[in-house]
Amino acid sequence: MREAMLEDYVLGDVLRTQAKAHRNDTFLKFYEGDVSYGEVDEMADRVAQGLIACGVQRDDHVAVMLPNCAEFVHLMFALARLGVVAVPVNTAHKGELLRHVLTSSDATVLVIDADYFDRLAPLANKLPGLRRVVVRRGSGDIGGGPQPLTTPILSWSNLLDFGADAPRSGVGFHHLQAIMYTSGTTGPSKGAMCSHALALTCAYDSLNYLDRWGKTTYCPLPLFHAAGLWDGVLSALLSGGAIAIVDKFHASKFWDDVRYFGAQVAMSVFSMIPILLNRPPDPRDRDHPLETFYMGKSGLDEPLRERFGVRSVETYTSTEVGIATGSPYGEWKIGSCGTAHDERFEVAVVDESDREVGPGEPGELVVRPKQPFTVTTGYYGAPEATAHCFRNLWFHTGDRVWRDEDGYFYFLDRMKDSIRRRGENISAFDLECEVNLHPAVLECAAIGVPSELEDEDVKLAVVLRPGVSLDPEELIAFCEEHLPRYMIPRYVEFRDALPRTPTDKVAKYRLRAEGDRGITDGTWDRTAAVSGDEPIAADG
Repeated sequence: MREAMLEDYVLGDVLRTQAKAHRNDTFLKFYEGDVSYGEVDEMADRVAQGLIACGVQRDDHVAVMLPNCAEFVHLMFALARLGVVAVPVNTAHKGELLRHVLTSSDATVLVIDADYFDRLAPLANKLPGLRRVVVRRGSGDIGGGPQPLTTPILSWSNLLDFGADAPRSGVGFHHLQAIMYTSGTTGPSKGAMCSHALALTCAYDSLNYLDRWGKTTYCPLPLFHAAGLWDGVLSALLSGGAIAIVDKFHASKFWDDVRYFGAQVAMSVFSMIPILLNRPPDPRDRDHPLETFYMGKSGLDEPLRERFGVRSVETYTSTEVGIATGSPYGEWKIGSCGTAHDERFEVAVVDESDREVGPGEPGELVVRPKQPFTVTTGYYGAPEATAHCFRNLWFHTGDRVWRDEDGYFYFLDRMKDSIRRRGENISAFDLECEVNLHPAVLECAAIGVPSELEDEDVKLAVVLRPGVSLDPEELIAFCEEHLPRYMIPRYVEFRDALPRTPTDKVAKYRLRAEGDRGITDGTWDRTAAVSGDEPIAADG
């Protein structure tokens, strides 16, 4: 589907069109075997008929708490064909966070894997809107004895007993396809309302920016996230290609998987890259078909090319706006997330008063659509958050960027994630990129903590590779070699793991809240360990 009108971007219809053109071609690849376009199309209709029999109606909200599996894909297309709103749920959710998503989304049906079913027991009296639960792998897998809910419980197999007649719903590109929960830094997750047009134009733009047409994509990212579902599954659908789906990212299996599935493109998040780079060299490091890593932010393109012969392609992508900026394939600038997608969006950089700033000046990235329904229509049930993000008729991304004279944008940091030290603004992203190159470091997070002088001091929370040790002094020496003086951390804390948000980003607000405003008993202080600190004037 290289050429399509905006009105053609309706999820269930696109599957039908592609299934006619590629009926016997492989669409989904799993370790267990391949699934063709025709099989996905038929299963979507079967599941849709089963949902109808269960009383699901158009505009209902159905929560989906499944691992990466074929049933996840079948269900998403079935819901889309019925005009039912999907609510993907992070499979790590439990307790209050799970309750928040299920209740704030007004989900009336929950489709859940048996492995997660026991998490519903503590919520038995806290989900008044839930009318029915469907359990993948059968209700017999959820144990005997009293069930945690009075809500009727069905097996996934029950949905497949009602034939495969194609449903007719009259769904349009502008209708709500999903409520996708995004994690904020200071409050509960918010559900971004996403139309069919937003999901599919994001998928289409991903194809063009990466030249992915007809290629096989490797996806170790969760399908409950827009990156895995839109940029992964839906991009493969539009291209007529295949997508290989695994349960999660395994560094030790990554390259063997790429070879096994014959993948040319890999979906990734930035934190995967330093982990792969820090693995021991292998004679087969360049013996693979992979051409491109696709990620929201890059910064390690050169090491990737040198070791693995693979490019990293960076765009500015978010659940709320899809792909706002990107570079035509092959016209990349290292470290840039590309130029504005002029056919779809207006993109600007503004100051704190929403006045546009010039080239070279940092500010907040703001976006507004040139085509209808290609950005979120707001946050479900959160009018104040919606109004705040859409103030002055721009969607405010909350990300700090700058652009050059050629119109290329460069990501700096989250607006609340930059560090002000000694009169200098420090990009935590840039600092982390350098530290992640240390062979002992698995991943790290930089935050600003209060300083007794002025502004902030830098703290680095570090997770080491298994079986490796590192002294704080050694890490500081590495930083002194690779970073300007004003960016060198004062504080270092080695940890077993970094706290995560529901979408697997590092939850820096939790790091800042630990101990005494971010300083814990396990935090090493360079000022206390070294006689004197560097002078106030930074040397850049």
